[in-house]
Amino acid sequence: MKKTLFIGSTVLDIIVNTDHLPENKEDINTRGIDLSIGGCAYNACSIVEYFNLPVVSCSPIGTGHFASILENLLKKKNKEPWIRIKDEDNGCCICLVDKDGERTFLCQHGAEYRFEREWLKDIDLNDLDYIYVCGLELEDENGEEILKYLEESNVKIFFAPGSRMKNIQSDRMKRMLALHPVLHLNEDEACGFTGNETISYAAKQLYDMTKELVIVTCGERGAYYVDKYQAKLIPGIRTVVADTIGAGDAHAGACIAGLKIGQNIDEILNQANKISAKVVSVHGASLTEKEFFEAVE
Repeated sequence: MKKTLFIGSTVLDIIVNTDHLPENKEDINTRGIDLSIGGCAYNACSIVEYFNLPVVSCSPIGTGHFASILENLLKKKNKEPWIRIKDEDNGCCICLVDKDGERTFLCQHGAEYRFEREWLKDIDLNDLDYIYVCGLELEDENGEEILKYLEESNVKIFFAPGSRMKNIQSDRMKRMLALHPVLHLNEDEACGFTGNETISYAAKQLYDMTKELVIVTCGERGAYYVDKYQAKLIPGIRTVVADTIGAGDAHAGACIAGLKIGQNIDEILNQANKISAKVVSVHGASLTEKEFFEAVE
């Protein structure tokens, strides 16, 4: 089976649990702080790995305080960084989680968002089935290098533009959509980018831009898709919310896994809905192996 290449960040998540988001000049106490591994590419890739499917994770790590913490966390999972960047520390993502489990991110970018095509010179493009890219990487300073690599690769792209979709430079977004990627995003992102209030119209407009599968997650309602044959909502899984960190990434990873093994889109989204619901039910973005198999059994 061919490999999926994940281009993107592995991030130190600093998860701050609080009753509510602080107001200006307010002094509040937290309900706890945790450190864990996160990052859109890392989270999605981890789900594909749980399916025992082949991946390549191009995610750099820097040198410094945050990088050291992150590397120690990776070692506990028997993982090594793809490449080491000298003289630059990693950033971090401060995840503020309120009592309802909703998250707000404060992000400091660092070495984890760097990219050089030279890092992938030994990758055989014929051995790849998909290349995953997150919108955060496309927006960042090395986004142009990523785009050039994608344009030259002629490999199917799985693009998760994320919550900063409207912040991606318009010329880069046009070039990305012209590559006919599979799109994976949530309802707010789809409607916000297209200016439509209805998910069906938003997803159809995105499909018209790419002529490729569009997947829109809709929280507990499930996931909506548009392809060349139909548009359909696959119902979600109700669960008790611990926090929503990483739910979209896990859903994306499960979709990639389903595409790799040849499931039909209804099967793919039903499985992805189960996995993302499980992520929502636990604290943080990661599932243990036991939790993963509980979701898919």
